[in-house]
Amino acid sequence: MLPVRTYMVTTTPKHSADLSGVVIQSRLDPSKSLQVDVWFLISRCTIRWPLAMCEPSLHRRIALLICDVPVDAIWEKHGDYTKIFGTLLEKSLQPMNHTRSVDSQATFTLEPFDVYTQIYPKDDKYDAMIITEAAATAYEYDQPGKEWIKTLIEYVRYVATEKPRIKIFGVCFGHQVIALAMGGTCVRNTREVSATKLRLNELGKKNLHLMNRDHVPTPPPSFHIIVSSDHSRNHGMVRFSQSESSGDAPPLNFRLTDIHILTSQGHPEFTESIMRMLLGARRELLGTEVVDDGQSRAGNQNDGIAVVGKAMWGIMGVE
Repeated sequence: MLPVRTYMVTTTPKHSADLSGVVIQSRLDPSKSLQVDVWFLISRCTIRWPLAMCEPSLHRRIALLICDVPVDAIWEKHGDYTKIFGTLLEKSLQPMNHTRSVDSQATFTLEPFDVYTQIYPKDDKYDAMIITEAAATAYEYDQPGKEWIKTLIEYVRYVATEKPRIKIFGVCFGHQVIALAMGGTCVRNTREVSATKLRLNELGKKNLHLMNRDHVPTPPPSFHIIVSSDHSRNHGMVRFSQSESSGDAPPLNFRLTDIHILTSQGHPEFTESIMRMLLGARRELLGTEVVDDGQSRAGNQNDGIAVVGKAMWGIMGVE
């Protein structure tokens, strides 16, 4: 049985961009011999960014549904997905908190759940839910050994329909799971990697790191595509709250808080370093030509923090 690890991470109200001020207190020192190349690793962590000197006036509780574990090199340098997504949320929140007084800092709790082992939130007192990427194939949910994917799809459908107050975000595999849960499709596609400029429509614009082979050609009913790539017309989509939705057309005027669900086939949580490490780890799978092309673009503009992360906070009512 893999060990359960609990962390408390704190920062000062005025953030440090490189998180060098982070203080980590670990209840259990993970063994160096722990095998982290298994399919999934239970990581029961609670992360709070930041802990202000007084009671926070704006706090968000976020559930992170973890569907995979990073490759060894990424894990060792950047941490698990709780830390990686926590960094995305913290850095995208940083500019907003810089405009706030010390006693009005926005804060958040990020609570991870290893859905591969059927660990899910026990209550619905969350402001948002994030579904991470995975090496698994979303549309193989009926295959032996993939029952956890079917359970995840059913859970997402339940939360989306029965708990509309909870905002839902999906990244890559999470984007595909949301599509399947809500009536869309997911199929095999041309492989896409590294920092890529995506085409926008009137609802979205971004440059993101890509690492995918599957895609969602048909969005679910009531979803609106916001961005496309050369190989996929649906690289991200939104669903508005029912009160703001009128038929198939998106509302003419809306606020970010009117969005109920936001998905991205790309990876807003990936940095240049993470992408380069992932390309290196998958050289044999991807082939030298794809990897070399990806490495040549890994340092290009990445809007993960400035655009997608900021939008996530706006959807959660923090601006």
